[in-house]
Amino acid sequence: MSLKHWLRGGGITGPQQAAAGRPRPGARPAVRPAGGIVIPAGLHRPAQTRPGGALNWGPVRQPIGRPPITAYGTPVQGVPLQPGQASGKIPASGTITLSIGPAGFGNVWYPAQVTVSTTTGPLDTSTCNVYLGPANTPVTLLAQIITGNGVLATALPNMTAGQYLIAIWTGGHTGDTAAINITGTMDTVSI
Repeated sequence: MSLKHWLRGGGITGPQQAAAGRPRPGARPAVRPAGGIVIPAGLHRPAQTRPGGALNWGPVRQPIGRPPITAYGTPVQGVPLQPGQASGKIPASGTITLSIGPAGFGNVWYPAQVTVSTTTGPLDTSTCNVYLGPANTPVTLLAQIITGNGVLATALPNMTAGQYLIAIWTGGHTGDTAAINITGTMDTVSI
């Protein structure tokens, strides 16, 4: 069978037709789309083709839809406060500042207690001061914890986005991990 015959739609459809060199009865001729790709008789176009014969490789990309801010209107109350932890390594200076607070539209924290700790534990000689303030700026001193480890369970104010609890350790052991953990509840909004 010649290439010219095959391109005209002859194709190899069975041993008899191949031996005889003629197309089977009722076979459609080869299709030559605008893109120049020849599709022999008996085959079909690929399922994902673009106009002009170019193939679509991979999935079709679509942007992820974002709901408008007005869609977040359902209040959710009394959820366990999260994320309420921060930690870091004490540098050679012995002073470290950690801060944590609510972030995002509609989040309000109701902290019940603040726990500060270091890996040295109760034998630590560092001092931890816990403040309330905006953006890493200690403004209101809430407590001073002498051993660098302890619990602050006094009346803590409600906190909205932009307010932070800031713990500053001084005189800490180099390489220790200092941590602050806040427990309580929070309010947020949902779709």
